[in-house]
Amino acid sequence: MAWLRKLDWLLEKLEAFILSSSILLMALNSVSNVFGRYLFNQSLYFSEELNQFLIIFVTFIGCSYAARHNRHISMSAFVEQLTGKPAAASLALINLLTATLLLWLTWAAIGYVQSAAQIGRASSALQVPLHYIYLLIPLGLGMSGLQFLRHAFIQLLVLLGYREAPPRHIDAPLPPQA
Repeated sequence: MAWLRKLDWLLEKLEAFILSSSILLMALNSVSNVFGRYLFNQSLYFSEELNQFLIIFVTFIGCSYAARHNRHISMSAFVEQLTGKPAAASLALINLLTATLLLWLTWAAIGYVQSAAQIGRASSALQVPLHYIYLLIPLGLGMSGLQFLRHAFIQLLVLLGYREAPPRHIDAPLPPQA
């Protein structure tokens, strides 16, 4: 199991790197395009397309990263009223249903990527085959589904008595305001 923890740690660092570098590259690309347009009267011809690709990266890898850290959008009013094993049971069910939906969407997205590969369409400015970019969609959805499965497994361990149930399900607090 140690190799699984190491793989999980490595994937977390890879997700964080992809997210941070994509956002930084998006900012650098936008700023460069503005400078080019206003100082040299010449825009970067690929700027908008590159930002669209980076938004896809951030969206789908960010979905997995948020699921990993339990920072996704949730409707927790019902669960917050529960304690102990009833809370664990409802969280296990919610996480299992969410994982099922995400894994089904992964399967559907794989079909979409395959059809995009058969068509052979490329991006207009960078001439990148679009199915390469679209590969991040099933990858991000699948990794998100696995994170929800992991959360469901943790709640199952609580139900079976192998882990202690938290006293109350509370969303992670917001960082303090400066």
